[in-house]
Amino acid sequence: MLKAIDAIRIFSGDFLETKAFFVDKLDFVIGFEGEGVCVYDLPGTKLILEEIDLSEPDAVGMVGRFTGVSFAVDDIKKTYKALKSKGVKFEGKPVMEEWGGALAHFTDPSLNVFTLIQYPKQN
Repeated sequence: MLKAIDAIRIFSGDFLETKAFFVDKLDFVIGFEGEGVCVYDLPGTKLILEEIDLSEPDAVGMVGRFTGVSFAVDDIKKTYKALKSKGVKFEGKPVMEEWGGALAHFTDPSLNVFTLIQYPKQN
């Protein structure tokens, strides 16, 4: 049956700029690269970036959206400052949530929205 989530697919209309963003700004490591596709090896999963032709009707809604992808961090304020200094664009400062964690949303060059998440400390 089903096992762990193996990969997350993200789409881009500006493939080369978005590909460079993940390497240069987020320090992702490329595990595989092919024409119109780039696979980044992340702890426990992969992020697959795929080029998409924005003139195609099927492309509508696949780029420039909230992805639901969250990256866990130990110190959201420190990570936020470090990424901002590298030119990563955030939708706002980190926000403490009622459940005890914190979130901050950022965009890639294709305007896909990702989230930094800091979970509350457990005793």
